[in-house]
Amino acid sequence: MEEKTTHECKNCSTEIEGQFCHFCGQRYHDHKESFGELAYEFVSDFLHFDSRFFKTVLPLIFQPGKLTKSYNEGKQRSQFHPIRLYLFSSFIYFFLFFAFNNVEDQFENEGTGNTKDAFVTDSVNRFKLEDSLKTVRQNISDTSANEKTLSGLNKEISGSVGKKIITSKDSVFHLSYSSNPYIDSLLHKKVTPEAYLKQQNMLSKEKKAGYFERIFTARLLKINMTGEEGKKELFKKLTETFLHNIPKMLFFLLPLFALILKLLYFRRKQFYYVDHAILSLHYFSLIFILLIFSKYILDNIFDTEFFTTVAFIWMNVYLLIAMKRLYGQKWGKTLLKLFSLQFLFMFALIITLVINMAWSAFMI
Repeated sequence: MEEKTTHECKNCSTEIEGQFCHFCGQRYHDHKESFGELAYEFVSDFLHFDSRFFKTVLPLIFQPGKLTKSYNEGKQRSQFHPIRLYLFSSFIYFFLFFAFNNVEDQFENEGTGNTKDAFVTDSVNRFKLEDSLKTVRQNISDTSANEKTLSGLNKEISGSVGKKIITSKDSVFHLSYSSNPYIDSLLHKKVTPEAYLKQQNMLSKEKKAGYFERIFTARLLKINMTGEEGKKELFKKLTETFLHNIPKMLFFLLPLFALILKLLYFRRKQFYYVDHAILSLHYFSLIFILLIFSKYILDNIFDTEFFTTVAFIWMNVYLLIAMKRLYGQKWGKTLLKLFSLQFLFMFALIITLVINMAWSAFMI
């Protein structure tokens, strides 16, 4: 019998038989690697990457839950790793998102000639409201009961007209201070943050505004002191900071999505948290991939929003089928748990967006 030839791996010093190290996977060469071999390694690695990517993406889009079930059963080598797939798809999506949504260009466009248009629009809306009020007066001026209705309606429309006029002063920046008359008066009088905080400190505990309300109001007053150009620059930074924080938000929302699934299927002891996390990674990756192809490719080519609409419908149908296939419960139970998942996740999403907005405001 011939003796088996063994070699020592040049990467990890492990004794190996054959062409590849069983410990680190590096290919063994007993000579200096040539340029042709270097090119061969690159092409083979690329084709291997390419084949695994399509073997992962096509079932991910068209066969809900199959990829997740296969991965949880241990069939992992033939598909893209879920975390790598998520990072790759999210990177491409947000690259396109920021490329197609240039905040600086939008603010420059808004800053030129929009103030006059906003004033004209608000004036037209005001006249429309007043005409509607005249028509209501002609129709319901006969009875005393209708006079009460007219009085209440008059106050409501007059209030809305007044709010519209106040809002039009800052319509370039899409702000509305009209929800709080006290803050409006401070802004119009150009009260400084220092003067406001000093005045608040002089009030009793019952009359003093809350801690977060005082911070928010002082921040608004500081913005108000910067003038129109300062406001424009500040709100541009606020928007940029908010949008750039969204990818970070998803790193919090993704494990939360998996946690909600764990709570909904807590009686299914055979499913661990990591199993729900794999479904979450695949589902979030699917969302990114669908939006890349529908919103930024197909809709732009055909100048429509049809493909994005279809993508959003498929996202909901996809999750229902994936949950049914993975967890094996009846359609009724699965549908109920889907609604519960969407409600709880939407609640968490709203809270996260509010926190993101507050954090962005304090970071700029």
